Amino acid sequence: MKKTFLGIVFTMIMITGCSANQGDTVNNGIRAGGIISSINKGKAVLIKDKIITDDLDFSKIKRHDVFSSSIEIARVDVPVTFLNCIFMGKVITNGMQSQRQVNTQFGSSVTFEACDFRGDADFSNSTVDGMVNFTGAIFREKALFNNVTLKGRQVYFTAFTSEKLFSMQESRIEGAIDFFKAKITGKVSFQSTEFWGTARFSDLDCNGKSDFSLTNFRSDALFTYTNFGNEFRMSNATVAGRLDLISVTFQSSAWLTNSVFAGKVNLTKSEVKARFDLSGSLFAAGRPVTDEFVVQPSGELVTTGAQFATFQDYINE
Repeated sequence: MKKTFLGIVFTMIMITGCSANQGDTVNNGIRAGGIISSINKGKAVLIKDKIITDDLDFSKIKRHDVFSSSIEIARVDVPVTFLNCIFMGKVITNGMQSQRQVNTQFGSSVTFEACDFRGDADFSNSTVDGMVNFTGAIFREKALFNNVTLKGRQVYFTAFTSEKLFSMQESRIEGAIDFFKAKITGKVSFQSTEFWGTARFSDLDCNGKSDFSLTNFRSDALFTYTNFGNEFRMSNATVAGRLDLISVTFQSSAWLTNSVFAGKVNLTKSEVKARFDLSGSLFAAGRPVTDEFVVQPSGELVTTGAQFATFQDYINE
């Protein structure tokens, strides 16, 4: 009888344990559904030192506006703030509903400061009206910010880490953006992105291929004390302000080809260890500053078809 009773108790404990939510069984764990529920109630999101145990999909909120026959907009009207959190699942801002593409628009600020993303972080096709802060974030899988529109005065990716692909292609950054002291192990791509404000990539350490082709910098592009451990491309790009490539190390080949540089280009104290190609580019402010610019014996400087404007070019005959 005693053994039977103990067996029943053990069985009940097992059933209870199996039926518990994963978020309840993880220390400091919460489920994404509670976050979505708070947004649906119009409550600002402020979460610190928590583990989000499943996928967080902002496109699942209730408020959807039909934009067209094929697109709906999920509108998050409250500030979203995560501090020192761990996301065990994916973080998503886009999806499908009723055979329509759903994109998310954040009406206020978005902060994921010092957060650890264990799954894919896909913010593609989203719009953020306020400031954006990913300072100190760690992306362990793909970090996708393709076709995003960031309207805030300042965007921070300061000291963040990306262990795989980081992609911010075909996006529009209306304010200043800062990647100071970021570390990227995998490939990084900003192809076809527009930067309206100052773009700062100082002290960036990038070991994967870097692609800035077809980018449009309306202001300054600052790459100081940056290390490119693999190929660097800035082809068919436009830089309206100054381009600082000061104290940059190019470990592999670099292409700044068929581009237009309206402001001064500064290569002071930079080091080239492979092919450095400026072919077909227009330097409207004259030749780059090359004080202490070094091309190692393993490197090669190519200027075929490059044009360097002089003061005389702007004098009417």
